[in-house]
Amino acid sequence: MRRFGKITVLIVFFLALGLWSLTSWASLPTPGKPAPNFLVESGDNQKLSLDMIRGKVVVLFYESRHVIKKNLALKDELKHYYRVQPANIRNDVYRLVVIDCSESTWPTLPIWKSQLRSHSRKEGFTIFGDWNRKMLADYHMKAEDSNFLIIDKHGLIRYAATGKIDPGQFEKIKELLFSLVQAG
Repeated sequence: MRRFGKITVLIVFFLALGLWSLTSWASLPTPGKPAPNFLVESGDNQKLSLDMIRGKVVVLFYESRHVIKKNLALKDELKHYYRVQPANIRNDVYRLVVIDCSESTWPTLPIWKSQLRSHSRKEGFTIFGDWNRKMLADYHMKAEDSNFLIIDKHGLIRYAATGKIDPGQFEKIKELLFSLVQAG
C-alpha cells in the first residue's frame, strides 16, 4: 500500500508539473491565424471590439502598468513613423494600447479610470483597459509583460512578440506595417 501511495504522489506531482509548464509556456497566437475578438473599455467607458476596427491594421500593445516602459523605444519609433505618414495611411492604422486593469477593485476603480483618461490625453489617442483579463487569456499573452501584436485588415495576426523587442526588429516591423496598409 505504501508503494501505491508513493506512486500516486509521483503521478500527481508530474501532472501538476505538466499543468504548470503548459500555463507558464503559453505562447502568443500564431501569425497567420485569426485574432480572437475582444471587448475592452476606456477610462471614459468607451467600449471597443476587434469587429469595430476591422478593415484597419491594428498595432497592439498589451501591458501591465508595471512594464509600460519596457518597449518605450519601439513605441517612440512607431509614433514617429506614424506621424510622418500621409493622412490616408494614418487612417488605415489603429493604434491600440490595452492595459491589464484586473488589479482594480471597486474602491480603486475611479483612480484606474482617471489614470487611463489622463494617459489617453497625454498620448493623443484612447488607451483601453482589460478589466477582467479576458483579452489576456483569449490571446494567450504573457501577464506582467509587454505583448506586441500586429493584426491585418482582415483580422489575421501578422506579428506577435512578448518581452522587450530588439531594436534590430524595428525596420522589419515598419516594413510589415507599410505592406499591410498597402494591401487591399
